[in-house]
Amino acid sequence: MLSILTVILLLIVFLVLLVLFAAIDIAFDVKGSDASIEHSVIVHWLLFSKNVSPGLEKEAGDENSDGDFPEEFKDAEKVVTEKVKEHFQESDKQEKGDRKKSIDMSYSEIIQAFRQLKVPVIRFVKGVVRAIKIPYARINAVYGFPDPSYTGIVCGYSHALMAYMGCNFENLKMSLEPDFVDSRIEFDMSGKFRIRLYRFIPVILMFVLNRNVLRFSWNFLIKKKSRKSSVNL
Repeated sequence: MLSILTVILLLIVFLVLLVLFAAIDIAFDVKGSDASIEHSVIVHWLLFSKNVSPGLEKEAGDENSDGDFPEEFKDAEKVVTEKVKEHFQESDKQEKGDRKKSIDMSYSEIIQAFRQLKVPVIRFVKGVVRAIKIPYARINAVYGFPDPSYTGIVCGYSHALMAYMGCNFENLKMSLEPDFVDSRIEFDMSGKFRIRLYRFIPVILMFVLNRNVLRFSWNFLIKKKSRKSSVNL
């Protein structure tokens, strides 16, 4: 009996280590122009592979759909769908109103929260970016806005982004070109991400155990509980 439990525990430990240390490769290919976007994503993990493509899902849905229903059933389905939708919309509005009353924050509290969480959040984002490995990636984009001043502002941020990404990812090639004449957005992206879950554990622990994050979470829970009790009264 003891040997069986030992084998089960070793198997569980092996599976956990496999999930944490086995690489997850995500290959993507995205092309878009204004409102038209086409993309495909392939996820590889060990011997498993999953292709996520909206075109394939749409074709499968069209094949499985049945258009031989009588008009009476279609009308009844529309009525039921509208009634259910109205019911959930009303309940959602009421829930959002109650939630807003219970967690509403003043302007000063938002500023204070921003000051407390600015540094931990920036460190967390940097840690997540460094934990992701990019074997190769290519990003080409052309953007333009109706107001050339907006295009100039985005141009400044895009160059800063390209410099930051170029310093952290050697295999990433980015080309972001502004268009000050026409209003358009065109992009073509392809590449592969490699993720190992164990790399995110120290990043998450450092963020969660940060003194400012703990202080903000504790104060937020206390205020939320007090406001909830006052609303119920």
